[in-house]
Amino acid sequence: MSLQSFLDWFAGGDMPYRTLFHCMRGDMFWIVTTVTLDLAVATGYMLIMSHWWRNERTLPDIPAKQVLRGMRNIFLLCGICGYLFIPVKLFWPAWRLYDIVMVFLVYSTWRYALQARNFKVVYGEIGRNKELSDNLEKSREESKRKSFFLNAISHDLRTPLNAIILQSHLAEVNQATNDQAALAATVRDMRSSAKATADLLNTLLEYAKLDFAAEPVHQDVFPLADLVTEVLQRQHTVAAARGLWLRSSVPTDLMIRCDLSKLDRVLTNLISNAIKFTNEGGIRVEIDARGANVELHVIDTGVGIDPAVIDTLFDEFVQLDNAERNHTKGFGLGLTIARRLACQWGGDISVTSGKGSGSRFTILLPNARVDAASLGLTVGETNLANQVTATVG
Repeated sequence: MSLQSFLDWFAGGDMPYRTLFHCMRGDMFWIVTTVTLDLAVATGYMLIMSHWWRNERTLPDIPAKQVLRGMRNIFLLCGICGYLFIPVKLFWPAWRLYDIVMVFLVYSTWRYALQARNFKVVYGEIGRNKELSDNLEKSREESKRKSFFLNAISHDLRTPLNAIILQSHLAEVNQATNDQAALAATVRDMRSSAKATADLLNTLLEYAKLDFAAEPVHQDVFPLADLVTEVLQRQHTVAAARGLWLRSSVPTDLMIRCDLSKLDRVLTNLISNAIKFTNEGGIRVEIDARGANVELHVIDTGVGIDPAVIDTLFDEFVQLDNAERNHTKGFGLGLTIARRLACQWGGDISVTSGKGSGSRFTILLPNARVDAASLGLTVGETNLANQVTATVG
């Protein structure tokens, strides 16, 4: 068979197949347009393939690379079959050659399609990269948080410790001059600074305990009024020194089920915080029991909080109205600790306030109310806090 006969066979032999040039009736405008568009698409394919090949070389030999390589080959074959034959068929039908190439494309496509389940490898790698990216971001945030934590500690602890050192020198001078009144005042200042340092360290240790070790949650059953009265009595001396009153109104027969130790710490924290930021008036504790849920409100007549910054109130190291970081106002961890403790028993702490109008902190105790009768207790046995409605101070 001569070359011409072979080409004629590919073109359809004596069958009346026509070239695209013939079908387009020799209209040069549309022929040029067709060829131009075909070359533009083919060029785009080549650019994509060049990027694909170049980036493929940077990948290690992992399963995902094999999957992407198969996708690349299918992409290339589709481009060849779809666009390489357009300029060829302009002048040579070659329909049998086209069918042979299509058979090869069908074989390659179905072979790859039957292995398409390997796509999960690619998606697995993408998910893993996303996970690594998230972990890296978390590590950065954790590093920033630890740096801020250490800076805050170094600042807040250095202040009272430096004060103690300075006051010890003053005490030596006062002793040498036998100035007993000044010596007594210096000792009082040293005691105050030492107490502030101890309070800061206790807060730091409590925060570290919450941050690095999960405390078990105990289910204690107790009269809520007893706890409120005890906490208020512990805070009485501090409140009285500032000329503030402490009041509460909690039913003496209200029994709740909650972690007594954690609720004590949360309530003490909120009342202590209220005392720090109340200059006149006082603090009262109220109860709101709705079905099984109990809400404990700590309401003060203090300086209040700007609503614009309430959302940041429970963040770590936030000290509103304490730009100078007065060490007597702590690390700014009190409310953070209180909310974390509340979340451990399934509750939460919320706040409503306004600048100059006091604040109202609410402790949520979900499913905490207990029927005293179901425990076999009488009203007399639950009435363990007779003075709960009285004013303390």
